[in-house]
Amino acid sequence: MVVKRIFKVALTLATSLLFSGCTKVEWYKGNTHSHTVLCGHADTSPEEVAKWYHNKEYNFLVLSEHNQFIDPRNVEMPENRRDDFILIPGEEVTGGLMAHTTALNIDGLVDPRLQQPPGASKTQVIQAHVHGTEQQNGHAILNHPNFHYMHTASDIRPVEGLHLFELYNGHPAVNNFGDDDHKSVEELWDELLTDGMLIYGVSSDDAHHFQEMSLERSNPGRGWVMVRSEELTPDSITDAIYRGDFYATSGVILGKVDVSNQRISLRVDERATERELASPFVVGHKVNDDAETGYLIEFIGPGGKVLESSRSSQASYSVTNSHSYVRAKISFTRRSQLGSENFYAWMQPVFTDGRKHDR
Repeated sequence: MVVKRIFKVALTLATSLLFSGCTKVEWYKGNTHSHTVLCGHADTSPEEVAKWYHNKEYNFLVLSEHNQFIDPRNVEMPENRRDDFILIPGEEVTGGLMAHTTALNIDGLVDPRLQQPPGASKTQVIQAHVHGTEQQNGHAILNHPNFHYMHTASDIRPVEGLHLFELYNGHPAVNNFGDDDHKSVEELWDELLTDGMLIYGVSSDDAHHFQEMSLERSNPGRGWVMVRSEELTPDSITDAIYRGDFYATSGVILGKVDVSNQRISLRVDERATERELASPFVVGHKVNDDAETGYLIEFIGPGGKVLESSRSSQASYSVTNSHSYVRAKISFTRRSQLGSENFYAWMQPVFTDGRKHDR
């Protein structure tokens, strides 16, 4: 009885704000990582980048420039701007050792050199980014950890205050899925979660190129987050992301996302997913041509072990204290002129061991 009560308390703490609650909330589509001509290797102005996402029915966007703070108040918005589109202030803090970090909803510039000792290790560089972001009243997202395969779990795990990282990034050169010698980012996520870290997975497109659309370019529209929030404001959206009240996606849209009564329940919105996958901007992950088409829902626990799976567009799973966390991954496989390709949605993990934010 005592063990059961402890488990219920831990689960309640972990999910009291996750996709549930009595107040009215809405789903908002957004991208936390995009670039403009200001970085020197992108091709479109801040105003035109904002216009692209506005016209593609996004609700929020972060103009995350390398070591530059773009104040949204200085960005001219489209003349026909919708009421349900905002810019959230941010920056891609870019230091040594390929450490790139989105400073989300900050008050001003984060200098990557501050708090970073000479000859800093990868852990110390990332830590400096997190501390700098905190000083500007924002939250840090570690970007594309498999870029040049620079960051391992042993580099990331010791970082204090880091609770968000890019699980999926749409740039064609960031190695989301690893190779024969390197783990995928999702395997890295499970390694961190299994070791007790509280860290949520973000999806972004890391867009640089808006003028030419091709598989070799880092185009917009390839990855985003769906955030559940009471309001469409920078603070409300950022707080929801920090709490894990969102899912990451590369094209699959969920119609039901619920964590309550010790149960994870979800359902794919097949029509909305079909609309997203009809976009010429959405690009799938290439898989073997003999892969079974359709939906696959997997409930995953420590060590990346698949606890249960279903070849369906809806499923549920009873969470027990047998596992320190459980997360859901939804895959959709289709065949097209490009061959067989997968698209995904990832729910955030449900924790049963009482882990919580350190601030």
